Amino acid sequence: MTQNAKESVWAISKSNIPFFRSGISPGKEEGTKWVQVDGIIDQLSVSRSGTVWGIMHDKLVYRAGVTPNKEEGTAWTTLTHNFSAAHVGAGGNCLWVCDAEGNLNVRTGMGKSSRLGSGWTSVPTPSTATGISDVAITAADDVFVLTDNNHLFKREGVTASCPEGVAWTKVALPKTGGSGFLGLGAAPAVIQIAGGYQHLWAVTESQEVWRTPFEGIIQERSWDRIPGQKMAFVCPSMCDSEITWGVNNRDQIFVRTSPHTGRYEWLRQGTIMFRMVSVGVVMDYSAQDSRPTLSRSHSQNWDTSAQQQSSQRQELKVTDIPFKVEQCDQMDSELLAALVTPVLSSHEVLQRFNYDFCTENSVLSVQG
Repeated sequence: MTQNAKESVWAISKSNIPFFRSGISPGKEEGTKWVQVDGIIDQLSVSRSGTVWGIMHDKLVYRAGVTPNKEEGTAWTTLTHNFSAAHVGAGGNCLWVCDAEGNLNVRTGMGKSSRLGSGWTSVPTPSTATGISDVAITAADDVFVLTDNNHLFKREGVTASCPEGVAWTKVALPKTGGSGFLGLGAAPAVIQIAGGYQHLWAVTESQEVWRTPFEGIIQERSWDRIPGQKMAFVCPSMCDSEITWGVNNRDQIFVRTSPHTGRYEWLRQGTIMFRMVSVGVVMDYSAQDSRPTLSRSHSQNWDTSAQQQSSQRQELKVTDIPFKVEQCDQMDSELLAALVTPVLSSHEVLQRFNYDFCTENSVLSVQG
């Protein structure tokens, strides 16, 4: 994370009143208190680019004026559209909206120069879908939809220049019967999906929480069941692979974190009754220096020319690897080991692990 960005958690109460969680910081992922925001919001989604999107009486709205120093923003503003909005899913540079008729609409023209985009294009639903019940977008802008007849699909070919993608691919759902690794039992009905930092999450009708890595082919055995509290709704962090917010069937809100024990567990946060929660990142676009400010060991050299010469074999050092994730000890051990191998070039690291440091707001300093 950069110093001009931090995690943003918003939730909607049973009365459709929006709240944001104040006091969130590294080491204090649960924050300190809930702060009420004006308006009545039916559903919301916080993006990785700093925009809080919501549905207000079938209108698509966004929260203007949101910054790290003014997390509540200033006002709800309607974005022009010609459909009746029912559900919104936001990523880094993509926005998908399902309308009241079950059609999918994608915002075009979104990027660093225009966080709100410039137009709309429609996307056909999967051919076997009887309707769309949920849309999930991961930290890498992978788009998944859950259909009314309990099928999961991924939209292939989604890029900044082609936000609507090119085709649907059916994805396996988790199997009941224990660990999830064996893939035993029948596929449970999934009632909600959510995209996170490294995983796609799912909640079943029995309030079991599952997750699977979203990179590569998702199989039945790819899914793992998360132990502990049963949840009716979850939303994972966009900056950490483990931290997740959830609401149980008694409308109590929790965060899955490990503040002291070193073991992840669900911890209740406040007494307000909520029905949904969304996690994103709030950015300060007024910052003068657009280059990421690192929260770990800063590299001594910012050599742009060296970054561009990724085809050359160059030496990597431990001090040259400041990560976007503050909890460096949670980094996959295989990835971490490869990064500090002296003979491995930065280009080979990116190829081997499909890990794009530039899009993750990180700096990989390479010294020759």
